[in-house]
Amino acid sequence: MKKKLKVTIVTPTLNSEKYIEATILSVLNQTYKNIEYIIVDGLSNDKTLEIINKYKKKIYKIISEKDIGMYDAIHKGFLKSNGEYLYWLNSDDLLYKNAIENVVSILQEKKFGWVVGIPSILNEKKIIERPLYHYPQILIKFGLITPCFWGYIPQESTLFSRKLYFESGGLNKKLKYAGDIELWKSFSHYESLQSISCKVGIFRKRKGQISEDQKTYLKEINKIHCTIPIGKILRLFYSLIINLFYRYVKKNR
Repeated sequence: MKKKLKVTIVTPTLNSEKYIEATILSVLNQTYKNIEYIIVDGLSNDKTLEIINKYKKKIYKIISEKDIGMYDAIHKGFLKSNGEYLYWLNSDDLLYKNAIENVVSILQEKKFGWVVGIPSILNEKKIIERPLYHYPQILIKFGLITPCFWGYIPQESTLFSRKLYFESGGLNKKLKYAGDIELWKSFSHYESLQSISCKVGIFRKRKGQISEDQKTYLKEINKIHCTIPIGKILRLFYSLIINLFYRYVKKNR
C-alpha cells in the first residue's frame, strides 16, 4: 500500500474574525486526513485568535507574533512544516471538501512538483466555477501572468512540493502584494506548472481585500495595469482548445 503523502496547509491571518472560522472548517473537514495545518497570526486585535483557539486541538501549530506582511507569515509557516507538499489558504478563502484527497491521488500517480486546479470564485454567496486554465512555462518565467498578458495563476488552487519551494528560494518576504507572482516565476526555472482537472480552492471576492487594489499590486512588480484584460481572453481560448484536445485523446484511447 502506498504511503499517504503529508500535505501542509498554512493560513496567514490578521484581524480576520468575519471569515476565519469558515476557512478553518474547510480545512478540518477535508476528506483527506494526512494534513498538517498551521495558522500564522500577525497579532490580531479582534476575535480572530479566540476563534482559532476553539480548534487548537485539531491544528498542528498556531503562531501568533508580529510579522512584516502576509508573505513573511506564510514563509514562517512553511519553515515549521513537515509536509511533502505545501499549500497556503488565505483567511477568507475556502477549500472544497474533497480537494486535497483528489489532488493527492494525482500527485501520487504523476509525481508532479507543482499543480493548479480548476479555479472558483465566491461572489457574495454564489460560487462561480471557471474553466481549467493552462500556463505555458515561458510566460510564467518572464512574469507575463498578469491580466494584460495571460492572467493570474489562482494561488488558492495551487499546490507545490516542499523540495521545489525551498530549492527555488521560497517567498520574497519583503513583498506586500505580488509575492505569489514572484514565487511562480522562481518555480518556473525548475519545473513546469501542471494543470489538473480538480476543484481545489474557492477565492472569496469581497470589498477591502488586498487583491482588490490591482494597480498597487502590479506596480510592486513593475507591470502595467489595463482596463481590458486582453491576456485573460487569450488564455481562455488557448485553455479551451487544450481541454478539448485532452478530452478527445481520453475518449479515443
